[in-house]
Amino acid sequence: MSDLYQTSADLRAATQDLARQERPAAALTLTRSATLSITTAGTTITWQTEIRNNGFTWSGTTITMPTSGYYNIFIAFRAGAAASPTVQLVVNTVSVVRMSASPGNLNRLSVIAMRYFTTGDTLSILMDTPSNFTLNVNAENAADESPILHIVQMTGAV
Repeated sequence: MSDLYQTSADLRAATQDLARQERPAAALTLTRSATLSITTAGTTITWQTEIRNNGFTWSGTTITMPTSGYYNIFIAFRAGAAASPTVQLVVNTVSVVRMSASPGNLNRLSVIAMRYFTTGDTLSILMDTPSNFTLNVNAENAADESPILHIVQMTGAV
């Protein structure tokens, strides 16, 4: 009978090990609770509301990566008017990625990026545009979610 208990314990431990390896180690979803004016000179997005958090620390404009690994970053937003903004990922105060939001010159836009971060790297999101616009606020799971930021660690462990 003790062999049966040991086998059962071994299976539970193996299942827990597999679960730790198969699911993302860290995940974060942030949004805003108030509209934000985006200027042609560029505006760093200040995040106000945490929806989900597994392992991250953040404060306003700055998100700190909990561990080294590849991270998938998704940003969706709705502009108050048609816009063609550029989104910058600013890592440790240096703009490392600059990309146009797709599909461009519309008011419903998004950006997706994947990047390797090391433990303690900080991330800020900056937007600039050829013409000023307002970043509207719409709840998650509503038409035109805005602004919404999802970050999911693809490799590594917390």
